[in-house]
Formats: sequence, C-alpha cells, structure tokens
Amino acid sequence: MMDITVIERGNADESSLVDLGCQIAAMLAKAYPMHPWIVAFQGGAMIVRHEHINAFAAGALKREGFGFLIPKEKLGTPKEVTRSAVIAGGAMLELFGYPRGKWDGERLPEVPKDWVPKQEANFA
Repeated sequence: MMDITVIERGNADESSLVDLGCQIAAMLAKAYPMHPWIVAFQGGAMIVRHEHINAFAAGALKREGFGFLIPKEKLGTPKEVTRSAVIAGGAMLELFGYPRGKWDGERLPEVPKDWVPKQEANFA
C-alpha cells in the first residue's frame, strides 16, 4: 500500500485539482508500484515527477525539474488525464531504463542514450 500526502491544499478554487492529483497518484502507484511519484499542480497545469529520476536528471544531466507537464487546457476529464499520466509515467520509466511495473528500490536510472549534460551540449 502507498501513502498519498497532500503537501499544499491551495485555495478553494484548486480543491478539485487536489482530488485529481490524488487520483493520479493512486493510479500511478497501482500501475507502477513502489515508484516514488510526485504529482503537483501549478498555474492549473499538472506536473508529474519520479523522485529519483528527477534527482538523477538534476545531478547527472544538469536538467532541473525533470518530469512531464499537462497544461490546464489539455487536462480533459479526470479519467482522460489519469490515463495520460499513467502512459506518460511508463514512458518516463522506460526512457531512464526502469521496467514498467514494481520497482525494487535499488535500480538506478540510466542516462538516455542521446542525452548529454547542458554544458557539454554546445560542444557536441
């Protein structure tokens, strides 16, 4: 079982986004157990990050805030956005060498084959 922690409730207008974020987190946890997902909303857009991939991208690739974003105009219904989040989450796992499914907590992310750190990109 996984815990869902609401870090920031936001204002009254954002209460439906908190509920949607919890639904998305629950579906990601069901589809990809034991992976540390972070679901947030900012400016009405949904942002999903994998805690370890995000930290790895910041350290190894010099790319801060790695995750995926669904803008508010593309959120759609809760069912649609939850489905999109699960598909995008699986694609993110594969991109960094994680299998889709339960995580053992030990495997580390891999650098995607075509990526280089920012400061090296200008010289490649």
